[in-house]
This record gives sequence, structure tokens and C-alpha cells, in this order.
Amino acid sequence: MPIQDDFFLTNLELRESSAVGEEAAGLSHASMKGMFLLTVLELAARGVPKGAVTVLHDAGDTGERYKSLAAALAGEGFAVALPDLRGHGRSEGPRGHSNGLREVERDVQEIQDHLAYRMPDDPKVLVGVGLGANYAAHFATRKPNPLAGLVLVSPLFAPRFERPAPPAGLKKLLGKKPQPTDEGRIPWRASEMTTNAAEATAFESNPLTHAVITLRAIEEAERSAREALSRLGSLGVPTLVLFGGDDELSDADRATGLARGEVETKVYPGLRHALLHESSAAEVVRDIVAWIAGHVSR
Repeated sequence: MPIQDDFFLTNLELRESSAVGEEAAGLSHASMKGMFLLTVLELAARGVPKGAVTVLHDAGDTGERYKSLAAALAGEGFAVALPDLRGHGRSEGPRGHSNGLREVERDVQEIQDHLAYRMPDDPKVLVGVGLGANYAAHFATRKPNPLAGLVLVSPLFAPRFERPAPPAGLKKLLGKKPQPTDEGRIPWRASEMTTNAAEATAFESNPLTHAVITLRAIEEAERSAREALSRLGSLGVPTLVLFGGDDELSDADRATGLARGEVETKVYPGLRHALLHESSAAEVVRDIVAWIAGHVSR
């Protein structure tokens, strides 16, 4: 799928991971085993940069679906990075697989370091969507100081992924256990994510999206909900949390309890999980851009 407009594609060469997400040994990807390509779609700021924003996509998603948000942010002077997480989009790795939160943390830090190479003194903001919001919250619990702001769109307080089927037949008799790379499912349909039929069709027909998530990724998603989302009020990072009022995948009722200290919340009545691909997506984009612009200064 070609890259259009003013976006450009960057391939970050990162180390492969161990089973628990730590950096593994090795020196290269593909023909020289040990390295890994993470693709990042980038858009430069219009004019003098005010900062850099990284958008972490949802489970089974791809960064390029957030180009409208990126264009709006660039128009306000922000450079934007739209990565494809491992196992997603154009990035390498088994489809839907993650070696855990430590791996995600390392990858996000590599993206931040890449941005800092060109923009060393500019503030950095993380925007996360769905499972990407859980990942962004986890990163903020581990490395809050470098972040000037955090925007969480439809975080998953109780991830409802389908685990892989347990071993059956001979494998069951031999006492085989489910493996971290066994494939489960992202069970919701696109029509459950948005009221916008055209956006639902676009998601389902996009060759870069999928409905696969492995056992290890499911377990770590659940851990991110337990450990990271519960700490939002104590991060010391300005945080905006957005929910759709009819989002059955997240939990808009959590918004009331989250709004304290540096955490602001907003609920959009009648909208579902994919707020940035909803019938009122333009309003959501405006709110995100205005909040970031109002909270980030050089």
C-alpha cells in the first residue's frame, strides 16, 4: 500500500526480544538474525515544531489509519509518529504477537529516542488508542519524566480478547500446555467499534488490519489494565482520557472516577470504541489537538 501526501516511512532497526520482552542477542534482521524492523509513518510539523506526538494504535490496527489526526497535529506545529507495533501493519514479527509490556516499553523508547535525535529539546506527547492507550499508560508509569502529556482514547479496563483454544486430542493427553505464541482472537467486529458504516468497511477491507492476538499479548494486555490504568492519577503527567458513551469494549463509567488531579476526562454520547473513526471524529480530533496545544510548551 503506497504512502501518500507528505508522510514518509521510517524503518527503525531494533533488537529482537526474549520471551519476556527483554533485549535479545543478535545483530540483524531477516538474513542476519537478531534484529527487527519497526516501521513508523512520520509527518513533519508545519513551521517551527512545538513538540512531537507518537500515536499508538489499537489491537489488530495500524498506524496509518490515524493520518487525519496526524495532519491536524502537524497543522498546529507538531511532528507526528505513527508506528506499527510488532506483529502489526508493515512491522516485522508474528501477527498479533507481543513478548510483553517490557518489549512495548523498549520500542516506544526507541521511537522517542528517534524523535529526540531530530528534536532534542522539544516536548514529547503519547496518544494511545484502545490497547495502545494501555501501552501508553504503562510507558508513562515507567518513564513519566520525558512525557509532556498523555492522551488515552478508549483504554481497555477489562480487555475481552478470546484466548487460544486449549490443547486437544493427543496434545492434551501428552500434557501439552498453551504456548505464548498460540493465536487467540480479537472478537469484536468493526461495526461494534464505530457507528460510521464507511469507516467499519474501510477497517475490515484494509490489508494491514487483522483479528489475531496471541496468548502472551492477551496476558500482558490484562496486566496493563490492572497495573497501569489504576495509576493514572499519580503519574505527575497531564493526562486526557476520552470515552465513547456507547463503547461496549471499554468502560465510559470509569471516566467519573478518573477525573482528578492532572487527569481530565470527556465522554462522547452515542459514540463507540473507535472515536477517531466515528461519525463525530472531527470533534474528537479537535479536542485532542486543542488539549495538546494547550498543555505543551517549548
